[in-house]
Amino acid sequence: MRRFLVALLVTGMVGISDYHVYADADAPSTFPSSFFSQDSSDSNDFQFSNGGQRPNAERLRIPENTPTPLEGFRWKKKNITIYMETADPKLKWAFRDAVKKWNKTKAVHIRWTKNEDKANIIVADGDLARNNTGNNGVGYTTSELGSTRTEYDPTTNTLHKATSTLDPNQLDYTNKEFRSEVAQHELGHALGLAHAPEYEHSVMIPRNIKNGITKNDAKTLRTLYRE
Repeated sequence: MRRFLVALLVTGMVGISDYHVYADADAPSTFPSSFFSQDSSDSNDFQFSNGGQRPNAERLRIPENTPTPLEGFRWKKKNITIYMETADPKLKWAFRDAVKKWNKTKAVHIRWTKNEDKANIIVADGDLARNNTGNNGVGYTTSELGSTRTEYDPTTNTLHKATSTLDPNQLDYTNKEFRSEVAQHELGHALGLAHAPEYEHSVMIPRNIKNGITKNDAKTLRTLYRE
């Protein structure tokens, strides 16, 4: 971790983004409705004092007008490592299934590693109840299902680290397909995809009722990681 922090200092500027997934508390457990929203208050850039050390750093190409919107950053290589931090069996299955489905797009190759220090992406579980929105005034309460945090260098559009977290308490009574779809959405953020408009057919739409990775999502990711 210390080596990673030093590496971030060398980049000069690091962006931090957080994404969260919420579900209606009154939704049926076998077919829950949900909506995904970005916490813009946590999307800040941090300026370090030695930002001039990489004046000629190469900026990664980020395509425009893709079927699924992009965040503006990506991993430098298609080969991406991922570490399983959670021990929850239901969430482990969901993350493994999500990785298989993203790999099927042939845009990237995500492989599991047992070395956390060498992982690009970490998948974890956590109690996200602190982000509960409470009663929103229309008769129901929303609670967080998952969250993804990314660290990136905006001067080169390069992702440095991503952590996707699912809440086992909120997802315990949902079916495995839905848990996988939530994991697919969170890993989509970890790969560089942004939220899609609600009228689109995408795993990245804010109100993800029952969508897995679609052809548009796969096409977008292949375009993003085209070398």
